[in-house]
Amino acid sequence: MKLKDKVAIVTGAGRGIGKAIAAAFAREGASVVCSARSVDEINAVAASIGALAIPCDVADEADIRSMVDATVDAYGRIDILVNNAGAVARLPVHELPVEDWDHVMNVNLRGLFLCTKYALGSMLDQGTGCIINISSGAGVVGPRNRSAYAASKHGVMGFTKTLVAEYLYQGIRSHVILPDATVSRMRSEGFPNEDPDSIIQAEDIADAAVFLATQPATAHTMEIRVSQGLRTRTR
Repeated sequence: MKLKDKVAIVTGAGRGIGKAIAAAFAREGASVVCSARSVDEINAVAASIGALAIPCDVADEADIRSMVDATVDAYGRIDILVNNAGAVARLPVHELPVEDWDHVMNVNLRGLFLCTKYALGSMLDQGTGCIINISSGAGVVGPRNRSAYAASKHGVMGFTKTLVAEYLYQGIRSHVILPDATVSRMRSEGFPNEDPDSIIQAEDIADAAVFLATQPATAHTMEIRVSQGLRTRTR
């Protein structure tokens, strides 16, 4: 088992990509903390893979601190953080309510920052750790009617580069995964007529996350792009 004795937090673990990553980590022997707003969803996932469910709204700083503290209380450490929780708003810029813009930014970027900030305390004490941020191909191409989503996901890439610069030589690796269109409830809500077999499966993203989580401390693979027909491209 590649992740035996490792402790991993996965946000947005109630369904889709987060659920697939949590399950893949558990299969590799990690002690997994499943985190999301939906208590029923994360309880079901945690029960199915033998994980710990800790409800958390990543837009709420107090929730994040409680989730990190509860993880350390339960396992004594945090080895891996997967920032996967996400939100989207689908409107052209001139019609997009400020409240919707703020919500997407709070979940996709501010929440990611806060989860990282508080998990870093344990990682710095240990002198080792791995942070995996889930961005999106939308952060590269800037699709129509998803300005807040694209901007936040582009921000995730910049934030990850800064994490590499600040913490690589303190034993903490930081990575970003950029999936193209992936089967998920968020995707199906925006594209109800899309054939799910024509796009990436959540398990493909989970495979990339396991690859990154099991790299040596000196690894320099920062980014993986997962595309249909081109499963991984690294640099």
